Formats: sequence, C-alpha cells, structure tokens
Amino acid sequence: MLFKESKLSRKTIFYLMNSCTLENYLQVVVPHLSPELVSPEALSHIQPIARIFPPSSEGLFECRLGADNSKVDFSVLATNFDGSHHNFGGINSVMNFPDIIFTNPIWRRIQDFCSVCCQPKSLLSKSAENIWLEFDLDEQPEELPIPSLFLGLKEFQLKKHTTETSKISDEQLQTITTVLQILFEHDISPLIEKNLGICVNSLPSGSQVLYVGAMFSRQLDAVRVNLGGIRVEMLEDYLAQIGWIYSVKPLKKIIKLLAKFSDAIILNLDIGTSIFPKIGLECLLENKSSRLEPKWQLLLDFLVEQGLCIPEKRDAVLNWSGCSHEKSYPELWSKELSKVSSFLGSKWYSICFRNLNHIKIIYHPDGNLEAKGYLAFGHRFVCKN
Repeated sequence: MLFKESKLSRKTIFYLMNSCTLENYLQVVVPHLSPELVSPEALSHIQPIARIFPPSSEGLFECRLGADNSKVDFSVLATNFDGSHHNFGGINSVMNFPDIIFTNPIWRRIQDFCSVCCQPKSLLSKSAENIWLEFDLDEQPEELPIPSLFLGLKEFQLKKHTTETSKISDEQLQTITTVLQILFEHDISPLIEKNLGICVNSLPSGSQVLYVGAMFSRQLDAVRVNLGGIRVEMLEDYLAQIGWIYSVKPLKKIIKLLAKFSDAIILNLDIGTSIFPKIGLECLLENKSSRLEPKWQLLLDFLVEQGLCIPEKRDAVLNWSGCSHEKSYPELWSKELSKVSSFLGSKWYSICFRNLNHIKIIYHPDGNLEAKGYLAFGHRFVCKN
C-alpha cells in the first residue's frame, strides 16, 4: 500500500501531492514508450487526459499490435478501494477539472457512482475492488471525451476443478444490478438485465464476474462482463446456456493455444438484448514484468507467427517493463513531485513503474482476430530498508 510505513498521515501526503497530476508520471515513462506502440499524435491525445487526473492514479495504454493500426486508447485508475488512491467522486475541490465533468450528465453519474462506492457501509464498497475509466481516442477530442466505466469486483474464494453445481453469490448479482441502476439511472433495457442475470447465474463452478463495464464511450446498448475461471471444457455448455449462437469449436481451439502461454484467460462478453458475437480473451501472467517472464516472449512470438503482431511492436512491448528512479532520471521528475520527495527525506525512493498488464485477443466468429497489448504505469514512494 502506498506510504504504508510512513509516519505521516495519508491526508498529509495527499495534500502534498495535490499540485501533481498523472501527467507528471506520464512524462517519466514516455522515453521508454516506443512510437511503434504509441505515436506522437496518439500521445498528444492522451496528455490532456492525464493532466486532469490526480497523481495517485495509474495509467494504461491499449495498443493495437497488428500492422497498419496505430489507434491507442487510454485508461485511468480513478478509484482504488484499498485506500491508496484518491476517490474520483470526492476530489472536486482538489483537481482543476474541465467544466464538462460538472455539466455533462454521464460525467455526473460517474462521479456520483464513485462516491457511492466509497461510502463505507454501502453494498458497493463491500464488493468493489477498483474503478477504471477507459477513453476511446480515435482523434484529437475538442473536450474531455466520455469514458467507459469498469468496476472491478472482489474475487470470491471459490473452489477450483470441482463438479459441484456452481452457486454465484446473491451479493455479486445484487451488486451488478445496483451498478447498472446507478450508472443508467434505472433506464436500462429489461431484456439486457434478464440476459445479464442468465449470464451470471449460469456460470460454472469456480468461475465468477471480475469486471462489469458500462460502455458509455461507444454508445453501445450493452454491458461488458469479464469472466474468470471458466474452464475450456465447460465453455460450450456455458455459451449455449446464455444464448451465444455461434460455433464454439474454433474458439476453444484458440483458447487451448493461448493457454500454453498464459497463467489465466479472462473472457470478455458484451451482453445486450442478445449476446454479441465478438469475445475478448485476456491473457494474464502472474509475473507482469515482460523483461523477466519468458512466457510473454513465447506468447508474442506466437502472435507474430499468426500474423496478429508485427515484430517491431513485439519488441517494443517486451522492452516496456521496468522502473525509473528519481535519482537516475532527475530531469524527468517534475518540480512538484521532487518537492514531495525532498519533504519525505532520503529514507524514501520516488519511482515510476512500468509493466505489461495483459494481452488481449479479440475473437470474431467470422474468423477475424485482433491482438492488443495493455501497458501499465504508475508511481510509488518506496521506503528504504
């Protein structure tokens, strides 16, 4: 946890950091970011967003790995319920937000939702892990774009590899329903709610919803769910139960291939008045450092062989992970961030970290595939032992 060993109160430290923004971290990691993955033009779209978010946020670049596709999206960790980050819904007086955050109805709902999640006795505070805001950046926005919102749910301690009938906690389904009621102001299709209920209640034993997303940025009449723990042998029955009407055989083949290089595969489904055809396959490793984990190399080499990733982007992804220390790169540290370091004293190290969060394969029943890399960065003060 940030500043876990510090004798200073968290309130004092946040006060000291109030003059900083996420852009201060962005400028530290940019020298390690290949233009093969994030072009100067794409970076110019990201900087204004990073400039308005608090410094305790983390950032995530969503990079297309194929040829002739330079589109980059950007996500921000708006709220983390371990207490180590600002609550986006309650920092109006701290950050210099643009007017759209206070005047746009969707932005107001996002702020209200974050505030509800942070109320200690609320259902959402008990079930929520974090909140991410994802910005789709096709072109230079005239003002702060509307993001999609993803709520991370706490994982249950479910038994694995068991044939018992799965019972998903009523609390999880109630949480998801509450999320949708707040974010859509009770204006969500009853058929979508019904399909979402079937999706959750049909989950096989040992699996669960990890994220639920409101796709505001895409004006998509659907809810995104990220599902963990579904074994490939259970996939066909599950997709049939929820109404996915396409052949499962080629999907299972791809999952089995990806499983050779992954510690876990998370399924992304869009639940609307029907189940959308596209399925996302998030490949995760326990060790997120692309420099230390050989499976990342094997996975990316496989994607290059399949024509889903060009070699230049593979190499750029593998070179991303690492840490930047203030003493090694003093010219990259902003004056505001350096002032906090000076105040804390020589006992503390100021570092910006970079890691490969996951790689996602987008599967379409027509046979089309797309690969994306998700590059994370953030900041920590580390106490010298």
